[in-house]
Amino acid sequence: MGFVSLVRLIALPSALLCSLCVTDVAVAAEFGDVELSAYALGSWPRDLTIFNQETTVPASIQDGFGAGLKVGLFPAALRRMVGLELDSNMHGGAISFPNVANGQNNGAGRSDLLILNTTFNLILRYPGETIRPYIGFGLGWSHGTLLNPNIAGRDDKDFDQARALVHQFLGGGQFIISPKWFLFGEYRYVSANYHWEGLAMDFRTHYGLVGAGLRF
Repeated sequence: MGFVSLVRLIALPSALLCSLCVTDVAVAAEFGDVELSAYALGSWPRDLTIFNQETTVPASIQDGFGAGLKVGLFPAALRRMVGLELDSNMHGGAISFPNVANGQNNGAGRSDLLILNTTFNLILRYPGETIRPYIGFGLGWSHGTLLNPNIAGRDDKDFDQARALVHQFLGGGQFIISPKWFLFGEYRYVSANYHWEGLAMDFRTHYGLVGAGLRF
């Protein structure tokens, strides 16, 4: 076998392999955008009424801070304008209220509060080159945990957890740094109803988010 024939024999499968690689990259690029983001959040809850041992009283909820992660898919078939996100975050807080139970005033009731939310978000966005504004709606599950509660008349534990359906409305914008990286800011209005042992509340809060993301 001559040298030229040997070179052709080696070059043919190499060219075929390169062609397959380029095709895979092109297919992945045409499939759509996958985005992975991390963010910090602030929570500003609304004051509300709370149901405590058969008595409804006004309650105050402390602001909280936390962090979260989300991953999103924006298909090319939908022009990358419509996408679905899986989002999870956690933040702290505290709740306090007049501890009026069974007709008796037992001073103030108080507990630290830990909130964990996991939602699927449907996102509609404008795919601008520098700024990408978006709006969306999310639905999922929330875990509200009372930590070290101090509530007279209640069989207290070190913690008590309640699981609830959570929904949220959101809006924000991405600032595109490069084809791969972006920064974003976001506002959310979040709602969940928690029911612990002898205690229940309709939790409503505003979230402010700032974060960074990577686009694949």
